[in-house]
Amino acid sequence: MEATNDRTKYLIAPALIIGLFIVAAYSYFGLSSFFVKGPPGSQFVGAFTLDNYWRVLFTGTNQSVLVSTLGASFVISVITVAISIPMAMAIVRSKRPWIGTLIMLAIAVTFLSGGVTRAYSWLILLGNKGLINLSLVGLGVIDRPIRFLYNWSGVGIAITHYLLPFAVFTLIGVVQNLNVSVEEAARSLGASRTTTFWRITMPMMLPGLMVTLVLVYSIALASFLFPLVLGGGKVRMIANQIYDRMFTEYDVPYAAATAVVFLVSAFASIWLINFIAKKIKKAVS
Repeated sequence: MEATNDRTKYLIAPALIIGLFIVAAYSYFGLSSFFVKGPPGSQFVGAFTLDNYWRVLFTGTNQSVLVSTLGASFVISVITVAISIPMAMAIVRSKRPWIGTLIMLAIAVTFLSGGVTRAYSWLILLGNKGLINLSLVGLGVIDRPIRFLYNWSGVGIAITHYLLPFAVFTLIGVVQNLNVSVEEAARSLGASRTTTFWRITMPMMLPGLMVTLVLVYSIALASFLFPLVLGGGKVRMIANQIYDRMFTEYDVPYAAATAVVFLVSAFASIWLINFIAKKIKKAVS
């Protein structure tokens, strides 16, 4: 027993050391937010101040970027979960196994491809001379190309595509754990497929849906590459803001204050989603 405890200590020690380094790095970064930008060669100087937080919280540009990041991430996450529900249902319940296998293969290929590859792929597809616009114009659906790039449309499509594997793989387990006999009982009592889905299946899936929503929302909040490539500087999320302050303006304290405010806002919004989810779950149960 003592030998086992000794082995456990040796296994935990490296994790604790790494954890301490991570905590120390974040603490130092957070501490820098209470000072001001230093001269070249130093990260921050001066006396303790809250000026950086004042700039983050009460500057119009910062407020709009923060609100748009939180709002757009939530909307994109809801759309992602909505798209993922039928995909997960098809994978688990399709009467033709090859359909589920095909969907799984498509998602796996997407999941394994790099973010840069996906960003530039969407840049080609969504351009004015891209495949999507050329196809729509050729079919006579539209007269002139739709402007997908350098606005939230293209960025939202790319982020949704990025989040789909996370949502679908999570919901597969949710669908597999559904009590099929309850749905069959509703059908045997005369309920239509639509009524059964909305009145029986969806309430049973709700806890899993909310977990999935929080997961993809957390990932969407940290989006950096897609706004950078597909937004072209016109669509900015908070990660781009922090990056510019770190590596363009070299203002570490300002970047740290932005990151702290964003982190607190993200945790608060996630808590709010969980709180609402519990209320909804209690209401439907």
